[in-house]
Amino acid sequence: MYLNENEKKLISQEIENLEKKSSVELVAVITKNSSMYKYEKVLTALAITTIVSIIALFFSISTIIFFQLQLVVFTLIYSLFYYFEDLILYFIPKKYKHQKASYKANKEFQNLGIRNTKTKQGIMFFVSIDEKYVEIITDKQIKEKIDNKYWEDIINDFIKDVKNNELSKGYLKAINSCSKTLINKFPIQDNDINELSNEVKEL
Repeated sequence: MYLNENEKKLISQEIENLEKKSSVELVAVITKNSSMYKYEKVLTALAITTIVSIIALFFSISTIIFFQLQLVVFTLIYSLFYYFEDLILYFIPKKYKHQKASYKANKEFQNLGIRNTKTKQGIMFFVSIDEKYVEIITDKQIKEKIDNKYWEDIINDFIKDVKNNELSKGYLKAINSCSKTLINKFPIQDNDINELSNEVKEL
């Protein structure tokens, strides 16, 4: 669990307060990581084994010992990745990690059914903790009225809080930062029903 019950309650309350005044449908999604990186673990273990093998070629060792060394190194490295799951993240480029996180965010956006909301005014605040990644995905009508640059500034502040392990603070600040704009641009209508109201989802 990434948020305690009190933190979830505070975030849910902020979402509820927003949706009482705006027709948007907002959901907060949190995941520890965006991938198990199984393929990447194997490739990295092979790469390290190759480097060690090249170094070993400069020493006079028998073929049997050479292959035993390769097997031991690969097994050791892969075992470290298996038992310490976060370790692989230090070997993966930031851009690649963020691509994986973005893919998961968009997939989750579709799975939640936000794209199918009647108002086309759904918003998802997505956080991947291990990748230190934040993405705000918006529905069609919101994209038409609010430029991406607006969300980028909120995301940049949010990421700082995620890096400082202040996840709840980041969510509350992000919701508060955009509430006034969303209320002004998407005021509540008499027939509005926010199906995703007051939702905090942990994966």
